[in-house]
Amino acid sequence: MKLRLGMAALILAVGYAAPASADGAAPGVVAGGSPDVAVNGRPAAQTGAAVTGGGVIVGGSPNVFINGKPAALAGSATDCGGVVVGGSANVLVNGKPLASAGTAATGCPAR
Repeated sequence: MKLRLGMAALILAVGYAAPASADGAAPGVVAGGSPDVAVNGRPAAQTGAAVTGGGVIVGGSPNVFINGKPAALAGSATDCGGVVVGGSANVLVNGKPLASAGTAATGCPAR
């Protein structure tokens, strides 16, 4: 079953963001998200959202889409080796916290 969230969808929840990883990657946060789907009062993140430490989110849910793009979750990868490390405490997608704008993420790892 695929769940598609779109126009004027709103998910009300309490926010949570985990601390950034300590593996040498620059700390950052998810900087973008859906213009019309919110989680915890913030734009819901999906693939293609930028991360302030560098990169964009490329990993996401295989079966939950926000505006036609896979939902970004805790553990979603970025295109430069970073990862989303936080998400909602009570909005889960396939058992993982749903990310939103402001969610902690690592940027591009130091090279």
